[in-house]
Amino acid sequence: MQPTLPQPPAFLDSRSMLTPGLAGAVVMLLTNTLYQQFSLPQRWTALALSFGLGLLVFSDRRSALWQRALLYILNSLIIFSMAVGANAVGQVITSPRATPRGIEIGASSHRAHFGDWF
Repeated sequence: MQPTLPQPPAFLDSRSMLTPGLAGAVVMLLTNTLYQQFSLPQRWTALALSFGLGLLVFSDRRSALWQRALLYILNSLIIFSMAVGANAVGQVITSPRATPRGIEIGASSHRAHFGDWF
């Protein structure tokens, strides 16, 4: 009889959509912190962190390797998209002179908390 490995919780399941959403928020927070403290390039930092967190999909042994690889790529891109989208929303919210569509009306003299990634 083979010993059974402990299964990851549903949060770390390769088919869970909650994981990329929450991981996107974590990537956004880490990327903004690394940018503020060390001036690391935001877009590349977010992409690297997204693919790093995407590696969690390989902890789910119930799926075939090719499925996990595909889910790794898709989940990593979803995490990156969530981080970029959350940053864009935060940028619009914290900008005092922005319209609802995020179009700047005038130049701001201070640096917003959520920096422009692109």
